[in-house]
Amino acid sequence: MAPSTDRALIAALSRASKAGLLSVHGAAKALDLTAAATSIQLARLTRRGWLRRARRGLYLVLPLEAKPGQDATTEDPWVLAAHLFAPCYVGGWSAAEHWGLTEQLFRSTLVVTAANVRATKVGNLGHEFRLFRVPRSRLITGIVMEWRGKERVAVSGMERTLVDCLRNPELCGGARHLAQLMQAYGESPKHDFARLAAVAKHAGLGATWKRLGYLAERLWPNEAALLTEARKHITAGHSKLDPAVKGKGKLVTKWGLVVNIKA
Repeated sequence: MAPSTDRALIAALSRASKAGLLSVHGAAKALDLTAAATSIQLARLTRRGWLRRARRGLYLVLPLEAKPGQDATTEDPWVLAAHLFAPCYVGGWSAAEHWGLTEQLFRSTLVVTAANVRATKVGNLGHEFRLFRVPRSRLITGIVMEWRGKERVAVSGMERTLVDCLRNPELCGGARHLAQLMQAYGESPKHDFARLAAVAKHAGLGATWKRLGYLAERLWPNEAALLTEARKHITAGHSKLDPAVKGKGKLVTKWGLVVNIKA
């Protein structure tokens, strides 16, 4: 096909795309072709440099003003993550940045996903992703939809972000950073300790409550209701404040927590 025809196809695909991303099904609908015929066209346009393949069945449509073969990527890694790793939500340190709980910048976007992924670190279309796999049942409580340009993407709310990080401190880069996130949350005018406890009931474990109780007692000693709720959910055994850090640490029997870092 002539380049002018290619440009007409790209224009049609671009109009049907979401943030430049388009599935084979969406392309077939836009071009009014069968799936097989569409796949042939997409493969040809990819070889000519008009498209970039993100994964099997998903393509990035380059802008019409781009030269064929020119490097391109999506502007927003959140939108790309929503297409690549669905069902999923943006969480951990990326959600903490979004809600203003941290000024620390992370190179990769953290994605909590129920998709069948094996790798924990993935690079795609110029973006880096850190993946944390969970059962689909954990993709519900405390998740909100946020606009990213013209697309809505799932992200953990402020309270769910903290609960996730209390359950797995690695999601925010460790317990030291977790303590900083909690301090920022307490200083935020949007904090809601009752909602934090409610989300923890649905998405937390025994270790979640141990870390929450210990840190809340240090940061928010006057929040008696939250501390009382945390005590109700303490489980048997001892948990580490930061599971990724080796060393015995000091046991705080009140919370069943081994404080193995200086938070």
